[in-house]
Amino acid sequence: MSELTFADLRVHFGTGRAYTISGKGRDRVMGYRVGMQCNLGDIEVSEWIAKVKELIVQTGEQELYEQLHTHMKEHNYTKATKSELEQQVLELHAARIFDNQLWVDFIPFNKRFRPEVLRTVKLVSVIPECCKKAGFLTEARYRERDPNCDENFCPHCGRWTKISLVDNQLPKGELL
Repeated sequence: MSELTFADLRVHFGTGRAYTISGKGRDRVMGYRVGMQCNLGDIEVSEWIAKVKELIVQTGEQELYEQLHTHMKEHNYTKATKSELEQQVLELHAARIFDNQLWVDFIPFNKRFRPEVLRTVKLVSVIPECCKKAGFLTEARYRERDPNCDENFCPHCGRWTKISLVDNQLPKGELL
């Protein structure tokens, strides 16, 4: 386990497999196994969850996991159950979502829980067409938009809308 990394456990997609428990023909009893396909292969979900949790403890990221769990619980728009939410958080943690500048919640999450990370990221000031209030996007998120339509998500309401760049120089301390 000491050589295991989060990249090894990052989920590519969920898997499922039917298997025969006993019997033949009409008397056959079937089971179904649910798993996660990651760099280590197809791992049964409960085993994958245990490995990710163990790695979180091993790397000392329990607080970061709790922060991500809090954020996702507050933004549980799909009304995921407690176990579904925990699995989602573990998937996002293994994917290192909190370090991904393209993540829609990168600025709100890091502003609240990891302001030191946000200070190292280039931000651009934008005005969305929908809310008409200045806000910030990461430069990476701003550049990711479709160049033909100049749309991106609004940093205030989250809608996809036309975005106008105000400037690309953020005065020190203005966001935080």
